Amino acid sequence: MKEKLRKILKNNKGFTLIEMLIVIFIIAILLVLIIPNITKNLDSAKDKSSQAYVKTVQSQVTAYELNEGDSNVTFEKLVEKGYLEGSATEASKAPNGKAVIIENGKVRLQE
Repeated sequence: MKEKLRKILKNNKGFTLIEMLIVIFIIAILLVLIIPNITKNLDSAKDKSSQAYVKTVQSQVTAYELNEGDSNVTFEKLVEKGYLEGSATEASKAPNGKAVIIENGKVRLQE
């Protein structure tokens, strides 16, 4: 019985330490190459969604002005009347973290 067990253990084919280190090294190189591209794409996506959000708020400002007859539009008024969801603080933030500003009926991102 002991002889069979020794034969099985001796014939055990596995990875050596050097082979494992090479695999880990290759994975590390791939991660170093991939992660910067992913973060760059995320920033670009946030900027584009922020521009889309500005356009959405602009259309809601225009709708508010037409429906309510009030040209002094604020985020508080838009949220209170149901033109935007959430709190006024949340509504005044774009997906990229910049503040959204309403001035004279025009909506823009803070520089």
